[in-house]
Amino acid sequence: MLTEEQKFTFDLKGYIVLPGVLEPDLVDRLKAHTEMLENDPESLPAHERSLPGGPFADLIDHPAVIDLLEFTISNNPEKWRLESAFVSVRKYGDQGIGPHGGGPTLNPNYHYHAYNNKIYSGMLRVVFELNEVVYDKGGTLFMAGSHKSNFKVPQSVFDKSQREEVTKSFLFDRYACPPGSIVAFAEAVCHSGNTWEVKEHNRIAVFYAYNHVNVRHHKPRFDKAVIDGLSAERQAFFREVYHPLFDRRY
Repeated sequence: MLTEEQKFTFDLKGYIVLPGVLEPDLVDRLKAHTEMLENDPESLPAHERSLPGGPFADLIDHPAVIDLLEFTISNNPEKWRLESAFVSVRKYGDQGIGPHGGGPTLNPNYHYHAYNNKIYSGMLRVVFELNEVVYDKGGTLFMAGSHKSNFKVPQSVFDKSQREEVTKSFLFDRYACPPGSIVAFAEAVCHSGNTWEVKEHNRIAVFYAYNHVNVRHHKPRFDKAVIDGLSAERQAFFREVYHPLFDRRY
């Protein structure tokens, strides 16, 4: 269960780091499967050739993820959707995507508000870090608090000519964490990739995007064989978007 301090931190900053919550055996299996996907996917069964097949299925409803979904999206599991899953492998010197998100929005995909000690967020991004992330050496950057800011994020943050200077400024938070950590954030918070500067190992990160059932951000591109290979409980995360008319269960 999330502690009161963790809940406060997530609402305050828009993101949270949960160090080392994945089992070491699961981390090893995920890394081995990632290597197979990169080098020899045809040797795998059809239902394990893309995410969230194989050991990646164990991430869908990991207990730490369930805690986050209950806190940030809904207490009702029928309101959860998983609509995007991919693994990112970045080598030394590889850059990430530039800053995006943040600032006030009425878009239900990103809308974020808190009421009565409960968060209501349209989308939660969960990142599973499979290798150590060294502080300021390439993890995701976060503009803490920008998911609730009353003013637009300055255009200078997004301008390519100023990006490097801005992302190195005090505006963006960095983090460090051991293998098997979870970094979860509201999609509404301004965030950015960063150049991976660790020579000893790659950044291997698995990105899952969870939504409230009322909204959709990505166009799902899951392989039918992969979804069919999941348990019925996990298949339920891939329900269609719908609006539960007169449904007052939050």
